[in-house]
Amino acid sequence: MAPPRQAPDMSPPRFIMRHLAFTGPDREAVDLDFAPGLTVVWGGSQAGKSFAVKALDYMFGGGSALPGLTEAVGYDRCWLEMDLPKSGRITLARSLSKGGYELFEGEFEQALGRKSDRTLAENHTTKKESLSTFLLGELGVGDTEIARTLTGDKATFTIRHFASYLFTEETPMIAEESPIVVDRQSSDTFNKNVLKFILTGVDDKSMVKVPDTKQQKQTNAGRIEIIEEMLNTAVAELAAMYPDVEDLTTLKLNEQAERLDATLEAFKSNLAAGHSTLDALSMDRRRLVSERDELTERADEAVLTIERFELLATSFASDIRRLIMLEEGAAALMAGAKRPCVLCGADPEHQHVEHGFEAVETSQKAVSAELRKVRAESAGLTKAITSLQAEAVGMQRRIASLSRDIEVKDGEIETAREAAVKTREHYEAIDAARKKLYDAMSVERRISGLRIRQAELAKFKPKGIAKGSVVAGVGTVIGDELAAAVEDIFRKWKYPGEPRITFHEQTHDILLNGKQRNANGKGVRALLNAAFKIGVMDVCRKRELPHPGIVVLDSPLLSYRDPLKSKHKELSADEATVAAAGLNVHFYNYLIERSDDAQFIIIENQDPPFPLPDGVREHIFAGEHGNAGRRGLF
Repeated sequence: MAPPRQAPDMSPPRFIMRHLAFTGPDREAVDLDFAPGLTVVWGGSQAGKSFAVKALDYMFGGGSALPGLTEAVGYDRCWLEMDLPKSGRITLARSLSKGGYELFEGEFEQALGRKSDRTLAENHTTKKESLSTFLLGELGVGDTEIARTLTGDKATFTIRHFASYLFTEETPMIAEESPIVVDRQSSDTFNKNVLKFILTGVDDKSMVKVPDTKQQKQTNAGRIEIIEEMLNTAVAELAAMYPDVEDLTTLKLNEQAERLDATLEAFKSNLAAGHSTLDALSMDRRRLVSERDELTERADEAVLTIERFELLATSFASDIRRLIMLEEGAAALMAGAKRPCVLCGADPEHQHVEHGFEAVETSQKAVSAELRKVRAESAGLTKAITSLQAEAVGMQRRIASLSRDIEVKDGEIETAREAAVKTREHYEAIDAARKKLYDAMSVERRISGLRIRQAELAKFKPKGIAKGSVVAGVGTVIGDELAAAVEDIFRKWKYPGEPRITFHEQTHDILLNGKQRNANGKGVRALLNAAFKIGVMDVCRKRELPHPGIVVLDSPLLSYRDPLKSKHKELSADEATVAAAGLNVHFYNYLIERSDDAQFIIIENQDPPFPLPDGVREHIFAGEHGNAGRRGLF
């Protein structure tokens, strides 16, 4: 089981590497375990010691593929088990063919054969989680920008910039160049600013980017080229507008514009007058049409009324005929009332019963009254029909007159419209000519402006950054603090004499007794590099700044080499002095004492000068000619 995450304590947050391992199909896993404090790997050459340093750097985002080893054939993955401040025990896996990382929670052995908990991108990115953002997040380092140049070009700080202070291979260990170099492509300004951020926690986000003189010249040359291209395009555009004009300066576009403006104003007045006439005619026509439509509606209503009245007159006639018949029947009945009774034969004067003739007489009177009434209504209806017919005839005549007037108006409107259309066509033709002229004037103004801009750019002189206005890297205060930390380390290592370490502000390197790095032998340069990397960590600890707390050194004790066997041959005078002083004893004792607050991994060809105590992990690689123990990394 993975150990629980560490409870907060007073020790600074740091990484602890536990295991470096390699696996492959049908291959037995090989690994190298590390103590939380000091681990020493020593032994013969060509045993894979330097390969292990490269592998650790590779697992911290190294972009270069690992060198090919005959012993490594068949292995395809590299693993690194670590304890981190926030995530606790984790294991990273990466293909030996480069690419991204797989992250497993827990130990290396638990990660084998199962799916990763998540993946991390190879390169630093803010769009998705990468190895760099993950590891920097464990240290509490967020988005940070480092100036690459004095003019303010910036790059993002990544775990790779920390890695150059964590893993030091043999070649850069003894190099004559300053140990602040991040990689071969990094500029001196960038190297210094990376060191500044590590030692102060202050990045360069606030720096305003200013182009240097070369960039200014390039930018100005590019602008001139663009202006010339735009100028040629504008001249060609104006020439295309007037293909028959050889000398474009003779166009006198302003005078043409004035004449066209005056002509256009005259046509505008004619066009307005024509529109007014057309509007008046249209208004008269609408009035005539409205009156005709109103009369037509009234005429239709009159015809409908006449039809209804005629239908009513027919009904009256029918009623009159019926009433006449009733009246004549009643008269006949009354005439029969003066004759002998048909029932009893009595004479009229002797008849006692009138047999209902009184009712007949009353009905006759009612019928006569109704007949007179209906005849009177029928006569009134006839007069109304006659009046309506006369009115309808008058309206039809007025409707016909209005239709003729409307036709006349239509002709007048069509004539006015044709005149307006012709005026509009002339106006639009003149307006189009004016628009073309104005476009040409616009192009002409553009040409003039471009020529002025071209002349200005031709006079341009780049302005460089004032000397001393921008300072890269750390100042003397932090530099002296770093030098003091390195000097303290040298004194604890019992460096011969009274070592005096100073900070060189120009190179950001440290000087031993006032001498430049290249004035020292390889072994002394290795010690200076080792002390520099540890000193950087110590300043970070003192200032409570993030640092992984790892220092991996390949051949820091080069002064103790065998001149007969080593590729570096004879010792220089200062190396011989170091070798004779027994510094290697104090070197290892110092690292053992520091085992509680940092992790040190030392790669050496020579064995330590004394048996290492418990708690220190020691790996001995016998080499290809060895007979006992582990021959090498694989």
